[in-house]
Amino acid sequence: MRWAVLLLFLPVLLLGGLYYLHLGSVLEQRIKQDLQEENRKLRSVYVEPYLSELERQFDLIFDDLDIRHFQGISSPRLTHYVHDWQHFLQLRGDLRAVYLGTESRRLFVTPAWQPDARFDPRQRPWYKLAIATPQQVVWSEPYYDYANGELMMTVSRAVHDEERRLQGVFAADLVLNHLSGVMQGGEPAGSYQLIVDAKGALIATPDTSRLLHNMDHPAWLPRLSGESGAFLDEASHLYVAYHRLSHANWVLISVMPESRIRAAMAQAQQNLLLMIGLACLLYLVVALLWSRDLRRMADELRRLVQAARTPSGAVPGERLREFSHVYAELAAVGADYRTARLQADLDALTGLYNRRYFDRQLASLLERSIPFYLGMVDLDDFKCINDTFGHNTGDIVLRRVAQTGQALFGQHGWFCRYGGEELVVILLVQDSVLAHELLDDLRLEVELLHWREPGLMVTLSGGLVRVQGGSVESCLQRVDELVYASKHGGKNRITSEPPQAERVQGAPA
Repeated sequence: MRWAVLLLFLPVLLLGGLYYLHLGSVLEQRIKQDLQEENRKLRSVYVEPYLSELERQFDLIFDDLDIRHFQGISSPRLTHYVHDWQHFLQLRGDLRAVYLGTESRRLFVTPAWQPDARFDPRQRPWYKLAIATPQQVVWSEPYYDYANGELMMTVSRAVHDEERRLQGVFAADLVLNHLSGVMQGGEPAGSYQLIVDAKGALIATPDTSRLLHNMDHPAWLPRLSGESGAFLDEASHLYVAYHRLSHANWVLISVMPESRIRAAMAQAQQNLLLMIGLACLLYLVVALLWSRDLRRMADELRRLVQAARTPSGAVPGERLREFSHVYAELAAVGADYRTARLQADLDALTGLYNRRYFDRQLASLLERSIPFYLGMVDLDDFKCINDTFGHNTGDIVLRRVAQTGQALFGQHGWFCRYGGEELVVILLVQDSVLAHELLDDLRLEVELLHWREPGLMVTLSGGLVRVQGGSVESCLQRVDELVYASKHGGKNRITSEPPQAERVQGAPA
């Protein structure tokens, strides 16, 4: 029996050797897939939503225009437009100017700017591009503003009167440097991301001094012809994954050095060899000591696994006949454990982290005295929404607000559902202005959401405090009092705690 068990060891050793040879190609393929998935997520989570949201907000301002108010010498409505355009600039933060050029050569612009007498908006590229593509929002080619050191692009749309005659073009100047802020560079070592146009000019890159310069590897351009893909550039020893963007003829590229993959493969193979060696040694020891009791041990293992899965913990009386049953039981236990672990920290309705996860992160930050900002928001009149439109609509409202906040806060901290219609966010930022603007951006975005139900309007009130150390109860009490102050002050506002200048912002006038 002992020699028979030793002979069974030979297939184990053979399979281990085959798996060692197979591991390299499997690991290489997995890392390339991860690189492409990372590229796809950056495109779908940030870049595409960023451009789509700008276009949507631009259309909202455009739809409010009445060209007749701009055709006279002066109109009381012009003040209304200036106020809306200023609010648009403040809301976005990545716009430099909003303006309207007319067929009569007049220019209405915010911030105020007085062109010389020879200026004719009809001769500008953005004007010509918009009238060449009526009824559509169009994007100009990127250009570099040397005065401000920024990469710019103009979004525009032609304006017609009721008889569909061209009257002018509405436009806004967008700063593209913000896209470079999310391009990763250097981590892991040698990895980076960038956006290029059809000619290979850099639209977004971690090194903003190279914007609009040609990319380092123009030979990649013919290989970027599809909607997405990945390849190895053997000349530079770089792995490249890419996705084409829909709003412009741009390509989002993620790059990883081949050396990183080779190093990971070498480390994994070394670990595998070590595990195979230890497994062989353990197998030999067990085979020599327990060969006569192998069947009894298998039965004992099966009973232990079954006992772990039963609420009572009682060991079943039935005995295992084959080893395959043992593996099936172990797989079931592992699957149950993984499912429970995944679901434990997520809120089923919104997909956000739940109260349990929030409490754990908050306690950890307080224990380590790490400074952060704690924000709490509460949906205004949520009970009225449930009573008027139904609980299904209330669930939809919670999910959309959660999605909006996750898009805003995802890179700055954790957005969690605290309970009911209360949501909390832990912002790992040090700038009080940035923290307040992030929370107020959520308020503004929620206020601008469109709903299918007639008459449905969703707003929220919130509070923001800076926290470093202390108890969980004290910081929650502080932020809860600020939420109450926002509610008491008229709702639809964010209140920040002194000693920093208190910020209370409501709906635009």
